[in-house]
Amino acid sequence: MLLVLVACGAQQEVEVPSPVAPPVETGSPPPAPPPETCTPVSCEGQGAQCGTLSDGCGGTLDCGGCEEGQRCGLYRPHVCGTVACTPRTCASVGASCGTVEDGCGGTLQCGTCGVGMTCGGGGRDNTCGLPDYGVDTACSREGVCFLNPRPVSHDFKGAWGRSIEDFWVVGNAGFIVHGSPRGLTVLPSEAELSGIWGSASEDVWAVGSEILHFDGRRWRTSLRPERFLRDVHGTGAGNVWAVGEGGLAYVWNGVRWERQHTGTSADLYGVWTHGEQVWAVGTGATIRVRDAQGWRAVEPPARNVTFTAVWGTGPKDVWVTGSRSGAVLFHWDGNGWSPVQLPFSALYDISGRSSWDILVVGEEGAAQFTGSRWDTVSQGTSPRFLGALHTADGRVMVGAHGQVLRSGWENTWLALDQGIRSGFVSLSAPEDDAWFFADGSRVRKGPPPLASSTLGPANMLTRQGPGRLWAAGHAGRVDLHSWDSFGGGVNHFYLPQQFELHGVFPVRDMLAWVVGTDTGTGEGVLVQLDGHTAWTRYPLTAPGGLNAVDGSAPDDVWAVGESVLAHWDGSAWTETRGMWLPEFRAVRVLGRNLAWALGAHSLWRWDGTQWAPVGLPEGVETLELHALFADSREALYVAGEGGLLLQYEPARHAWRRIETGTRKRLRALSGGPRTIIAAGEGGTVLRLYR
Repeated sequence: MLLVLVACGAQQEVEVPSPVAPPVETGSPPPAPPPETCTPVSCEGQGAQCGTLSDGCGGTLDCGGCEEGQRCGLYRPHVCGTVACTPRTCASVGASCGTVEDGCGGTLQCGTCGVGMTCGGGGRDNTCGLPDYGVDTACSREGVCFLNPRPVSHDFKGAWGRSIEDFWVVGNAGFIVHGSPRGLTVLPSEAELSGIWGSASEDVWAVGSEILHFDGRRWRTSLRPERFLRDVHGTGAGNVWAVGEGGLAYVWNGVRWERQHTGTSADLYGVWTHGEQVWAVGTGATIRVRDAQGWRAVEPPARNVTFTAVWGTGPKDVWVTGSRSGAVLFHWDGNGWSPVQLPFSALYDISGRSSWDILVVGEEGAAQFTGSRWDTVSQGTSPRFLGALHTADGRVMVGAHGQVLRSGWENTWLALDQGIRSGFVSLSAPEDDAWFFADGSRVRKGPPPLASSTLGPANMLTRQGPGRLWAAGHAGRVDLHSWDSFGGGVNHFYLPQQFELHGVFPVRDMLAWVVGTDTGTGEGVLVQLDGHTAWTRYPLTAPGGLNAVDGSAPDDVWAVGESVLAHWDGSAWTETRGMWLPEFRAVRVLGRNLAWALGAHSLWRWDGTQWAPVGLPEGVETLELHALFADSREALYVAGEGGLLLQYEPARHAWRRIETGTRKRLRALSGGPRTIIAAGEGGTVLRLYR
């Protein structure tokens, strides 16, 4: 307490005694300090890139310095800024597309490319150009080239694009096809492919035995999945889904593919994404949906169904296609399923632009939904369509045997592929323009494209020197086609109509051996035809039919068929038969001590004394063999199922499997000293230079 006395201007201060400190007990510890409550902050937490500043707790932080050409705090405190930085423009860096840096820490969006172009496609970054989309004529890695149909004969299963003049098609045998205003071009790949989808012309995914990616310049392998993938779809460059066999699924997050568990082991054939939802459908009436809570099963609209595709406009507008003793098409409205009846035996794909513009494709063609009804929109000679696509300016359908059709909004469909799709069973193709192809009921003339055709016998064609061609076929019919520089004509020969004829060996002039099956009795038909006078049938003791005949001379002729080998020595036929022999399908005689006979799964050789089987290469045991060609003792060729083509060199006992680039059945072989021509299913015609 301070007492101040004021009097007559004089002041006096009085010091008050200090308070006495409280007593401290001896032997007790001192009181603990209060707890620390301050948490230092970091440079990152304060958005600082440079300089020093307080850490908020009485300390300091050293946030480093700036790079050369920058200054700390130039525009913002503790943030590096470029001294006198002027951002670049797209024009100043010569960029016409894509994303580039502006030089001041930002980016520039320089636009997109027009139809048919991609950013960097011409080989220059950020410049629109036309990529190398391949060639017009497709060839396998071993030089087997497609002559018919064009561009390839294998089945197309998927399509994606942004225009009917800029789209991609994928399918069997690894070929990737690009559609443009100048037609179809082909790129080979190592993969069997089934589905395709893209977010942009520089971001396209194709799936199958591999996952391939197109970046605007070239296709590259991104992943080799555990099992075969059937379909792919996404919502953008950072959200792409692929599904396949055994419930397999992968998702692309913009950086890598990640394996996903769908909760099912069913084979998944279709996938569709919308927002956060992913729909997947497949065998066993499987419908799975993924959302924020994960995968869940959706009660299917029918049982014992294989669902093949799914598409929609939103969670309350979803369509699924499939097959179950007929086409399957169901619509989900968010509450339940409703069926649609269409006149097809199966549906394979669905695509749409809106809820009133939808296209489905299937076994007998396609149908379009216009908002009120479904209309059939396509019929053709081979109307089996497997994939559908809507673009900004029209639609695309793809299908069996290399079919590619496109349509603008006027609904007029134009085939972009070329060629005949008859199933060829025989051919004669020497190294000149006199090529002939037979499909069982019609003979077509000329190298592809095959324009002219003649109705008539067409099971087997045999050339008899220049200007003469024999044809045998149904109802006992045999024709001899003749031509020269002045014209041509046909001689018709008629055997009993129950004769189904499969082979002809011309002896001379109009004398020929003809073989086949008597459909009335099931017995083999072995006839010597003299076109000037009559025909004579030679009976066989073997019960089955005959499939082929060939010889090296009038007294050295072999006929083969169901477990039988028969030889003509000029006066009589001698049979070799037994259950140990296969059903022979082809025979080629090169001399009295060398002949070849082909069974469904075996090759036999005659050495002048006996017939003996020749071992086939590994890996072809399950593939049926159909055709045999040999014109010298150095090599022979065998063709069959799945595009199989084999070359055999007898001197070295060596086989070589030739990659043909197709998976179609090859049923006929011919050629000359420099070429081999193969033909078969779906109008497939291939050429290999020897």
